[in-house]
Amino acid sequence: MAAAQTRAPLAGSLAADDGAARAVLALVPLAVATIAALAAGLAGVHSRGLIGTPFEPFAFGFFVERFPLAAFLVVYAVVRVALLALIPPGPSRFLRLALLPIALALVLVPALYPTFGGLVIRAAYFTGGMAFLQGTPLAIAYPVGAFVSAFVFAAGLGAAAIVARARMTFGVRAALGGAARLLALWFAAMVVAAPTALGLPIVGDWPVWPLTAPESLAAAALVALALAPHALIVWRSGR
Repeated sequence: MAAAQTRAPLAGSLAADDGAARAVLALVPLAVATIAALAAGLAGVHSRGLIGTPFEPFAFGFFVERFPLAAFLVVYAVVRVALLALIPPGPSRFLRLALLPIALALVLVPALYPTFGGLVIRAAYFTGGMAFLQGTPLAIAYPVGAFVSAFVFAAGLGAAAIVARARMTFGVRAALGGAARLLALWFAAMVVAAPTALGLPIVGDWPVWPLTAPESLAAAALVALALAPHALIVWRSGR
């Protein structure tokens, strides 16, 4: 009995209902995505520089040139899913790690297959584009497309989270939490689409050309702003 009591705190030392774990689940994905945006800019990463690398198939195309910052939402999602597989609660860590490749695929395939944007951005572009062609003002068509994009992305991320944690939560609270996360991702989609939607030269001609240092800082700030609401929800909920 004493041994079990001794082991319990160790086994639960980083559980999702702990303040430290809540901070990790919320802030680490946000920090990694923000730092990735800053590092990509400061390192001079751009499309032509990726020729001959494994990233070449995703470095060119209409969607990557118009919505390049969406790549860092994918980074955020990948880190979040990985942490969900590592941090209790849930079944055995071995089971969660065994399911992790499936969980990651649920995030990556909709966002990157067959090329950058995948179903996530293509669904948004089709919906928003059709709305615009039917006479909807652009100021409304963009948020409509962003919502569709956020819905597809949230569905993949939510399914990935369930698989990574090997558990599902039901009830009104879970439904409200899911709705709040969807709205947060809708906000994120609109923020990363803002440079294109508003014609703002925030990130210059990236990824066709490298970012300057000020543009790198601006890109990182946009990514942080986009993902902050979702990270705050994660921090408050612990999931």
